[in-house]
Amino acid sequence: MISTNPRRRRTLLASAVLAVATLFAGVAPAVQAAPGARSDVFIRDNGSDYGYEDSSGSLYSSPDVRVCFSATILCATDDPIVQGGNAFIHVTLNRPGPYGDAYEKGNLQVWYTKQGTVAQWPNQWNYIGSKLDVDVPYGTKTVVIPWKVPIGSHFCLLARWLSPTDLPTEGVSTSINTRKNNNIAWHNVNAVPFKIKVPVIRPIVFGWHGPDPTAVGDIVFTQPGKPFTGPGRITIDLGPDLAARWRAGGAKGEGIERVGETELAIVNPQRARISGLAFKAGEQIDAKLSFTAGAEAAGGQYTVHVTQVDQRGEEVGGVEYRLAGERQ
Repeated sequence: MISTNPRRRRTLLASAVLAVATLFAGVAPAVQAAPGARSDVFIRDNGSDYGYEDSSGSLYSSPDVRVCFSATILCATDDPIVQGGNAFIHVTLNRPGPYGDAYEKGNLQVWYTKQGTVAQWPNQWNYIGSKLDVDVPYGTKTVVIPWKVPIGSHFCLLARWLSPTDLPTEGVSTSINTRKNNNIAWHNVNAVPFKIKVPVIRPIVFGWHGPDPTAVGDIVFTQPGKPFTGPGRITIDLGPDLAARWRAGGAKGEGIERVGETELAIVNPQRARISGLAFKAGEQIDAKLSFTAGAEAAGGQYTVHVTQVDQRGEEVGGVEYRLAGERQ
């Protein structure tokens, strides 16, 4: 973590965070080391992340966190997990980061929440497990944590690295925590296998996880690379609550088409936006996405980003969907 003056001023806060973390991580509280003696292990937020705080670029699809069927083989991309089945979370740790190169063991935690763009820390996250006394050499080390996948939804993951001299400073906002701490990584990636002309439904939650009591924001759809819209069709069912809020905000948007009382189709593959949604702090409002592949989508691989932004246009969080034809 940062070892410059702002970090030193927060030493007491970091020590308090560490004491709470011991409930799950087994880290023994210790006196903070002098800045020059600090370790700095980081988990990337995106492919262009070198550990600097605040990070920039994509926030919610860390390439250093992957969900695989195998405990021994790191999958190239997330495997499509099965609810109620067994999976293995592979987390790649990087050392040194830009704020210290001292050697130190630490503990890795992994948490999950419902698939969506927001979740308040820590009360909307669920603990999966830890690996204790992890030794990170110069370079990288991948740590594997087993996961019995719960039944009932699709999930987002949060990885946290904790050691006595490399501690996160955290508030209620998961996106702010992730942006400001290079040892926290958010992984909202969903592998979506599809069959031609068979809709695939994915639940998603929207809301607000920041410290402000209310917020207004937009939901933005982008499709980098070859777009799924065209060879396929994407719709979102806002549900009665979110649809009522959208209408109350003026039913604004772009690149979308209303196809039902609560359902919208994404018609612009470059960029589509549902605007003017109001949320209260701590809310998680359920919605559903539907992906339907046409015949032209056969054999293709597609990426769809669903991102929530606040009224300043700043990213709150999101989910990355990776679509590919189901293996026969």
